[in-house]
Order: sequence, then structure tokens, then C-alpha cells
Amino acid sequence: MLALAAGAFFLLRKGGTKLSHALICAGFGFYLADTAVAPSLHTALNSVTGMLGQLG
Repeated sequence: MLALAAGAFFLLRKGGTKLSHALICAGFGFYLADTAVAPSLHTALNSVTGMLGQLG
């Protein structure tokens, strides 16, 4: 979650993302967390962050 928060903060400050876009994405994330696909997304995100952690 910290990696996603850091990415969102970076995009908001440096990438030109508007606050309204970030809020819509956050709302969509909360919606997805309440669906049946949430465990698959969680597993995929853990895999990606694990690979990124091994690179650094």
C-alpha cells in the first residue's frame, strides 16, 4: 500500500495528475477491493512489488 501511495503522490506532484483523477482512481480501487477479483489483484501486486524489491 505504501508503494501505491508513493506512486500516487509522485504522479500528483510531478506527473501532472489532477487531484480529481487521483480520487476517482482511489474510489475505483475501493470498489475493486469489494469484488471477487480482489484476491487475484492482491496476489499480482505482491508479486510485482516482490520483483521490484529484488531489483533494488
